[in-house]
Amino acid sequence: MPEKGTPILSVRRETLVDKLLQHVQESILSGKRPPGSRISETGIAKEFGVSRVPAREALQRLEEMNLVRKTHLGREIAQFSREEFRQIYELKNVVEAFGAMKGCLNADRQEMKKIEEIVQRMGKASSRSDINLLMNLNHEFHDSLVFCCGNSQVIETFRSLVQKIRWVMPLSLRLPTRPEQSYREHREIFTAFRKREAQKVRDLLESHSNANTKRILTHMEAQEKKE
Repeated sequence: MPEKGTPILSVRRETLVDKLLQHVQESILSGKRPPGSRISETGIAKEFGVSRVPAREALQRLEEMNLVRKTHLGREIAQFSREEFRQIYELKNVVEAFGAMKGCLNADRQEMKKIEEIVQRMGKASSRSDINLLMNLNHEFHDSLVFCCGNSQVIETFRSLVQKIRWVMPLSLRLPTRPEQSYREHREIFTAFRKREAQKVRDLLESHSNANTKRILTHMEAQEKKE
């Protein structure tokens, strides 16, 4: 829910839809709107104090991103089967590792400095066990590595894939000892990235991401057995 006084109604229509999209997307990716939960035009319109038209447009765009799905009961936050999730995550891992490998060869000084600052902030967040901040920095770190590659097709493919699976990240980062271990792995990846050791970047990132896939799938399987 936006804070009181948020100027969401004073912006142009296109920007209004963008604002709604951003708010709802963040609530999905943060886990505040869990997979399988219902979402509707009426609910979004009431929550943000807007008409149903921009709410409908925002939800339609979320459908295109595969974050929201239509069912016979209405719309709900997308929920993947373990196999569907595995396939998407594995493809994301391949595209990401390739993009980061190319990115380390193309990154300029300013981009390197930005990523280094992200890693430093990750260290502080890890020491405080600030999972929400660490999760956001984790996304920013991985995005930055790929965005340096300069290949628009790789970048767009990566963006499309991560939008579908980032809602699961809290499952991994909330595991015991994971925040500190995650920080060490990201620091090691960046060290290779900064040295422009392309193959090492690819190998480290694939190992990091594939291990994360296994942890999440194990957690999802355990949750299914409880239900």
